[in-house]
Amino acid sequence: MRLKLIVLVLPLLGASLLRGQQAPAPELKSGDHVAIIGSTLADRFQHSGWLETYLYSKFPDLDLSFRDLAVPADEVVTRVRPADFGTPDEWLTKVQADVIFAFFGFNESFQGKAGLPKFKADLDSFLKTTLTKNYSGKGNPRIVLFSPIANERTQDPNFPDPKANNVNIRLYAEAMAEVARDNGVPFVDLFAPSQLMFTAAAKRGQSLTINGLHLSEEGDKLLAQAIVKSFPGQRLAAKAEGNALEEEKLRAAVVDKDAQWEARYRTIDGNNVYGGRSALYHD
Repeated sequence: MRLKLIVLVLPLLGASLLRGQQAPAPELKSGDHVAIIGSTLADRFQHSGWLETYLYSKFPDLDLSFRDLAVPADEVVTRVRPADFGTPDEWLTKVQADVIFAFFGFNESFQGKAGLPKFKADLDSFLKTTLTKNYSGKGNPRIVLFSPIANERTQDPNFPDPKANNVNIRLYAEAMAEVARDNGVPFVDLFAPSQLMFTAAAKRGQSLTINGLHLSEEGDKLLAQAIVKSFPGQRLAAKAEGNALEEEKLRAAVVDKDAQWEARYRTIDGNNVYGGRSALYHD
């Protein structure tokens, strides 16, 4: 009887210990192609350039490549695209993704507590499926999962109190941490750091979003600093005047590169370029 009890308990104990393990730290390797996916938060990174700038600065010898594939309103499951645009897997293959930065959870959080079971199941399926792919030709991709940021109570009284939204966002951030841990995927919490950013800014009489939801350029900069801290490695160099000038030159190059990529990835009037009208013949 005792032997049978031990046999039954050990698997349960093992599962419990696995759930209690910390998710691994995010990691970047030499020559990595990083694909950024998700909704508006991830989409807007390309316009300020801070996240890429800080990662290039922290890991100058890794020869990293970044491609932003995010589109506003994207969700884990729902990603609306024009006809013949190409599937998410096709684009991850085009950019030869070694690493995927996945920013989800905000749009889904509007479903509230009732939507959590479906969100967790969708996220779990996405991770399990994506981790089996080979977009780069070098093996399975590595995924880093990022939570949504909090909503900000801005200095502008015309914007609503975000308290109710933040209750839901916290729930979805916690769910993401759990699913990431269960799948052995690095998870970076942005909810708590963003709340600290907003609290500090409010004390200065400053807002870090343009509408309570979307970060300003300064907000992007501070969030990027928080994200980069989650990657083990050397610290960013102190910002002496010369370093600050070099940083701005690097950021300008990143923003220009991202603008060129955006024009390629989200071609204006794509229906004429690759869609239904692209094969029409005109005399």
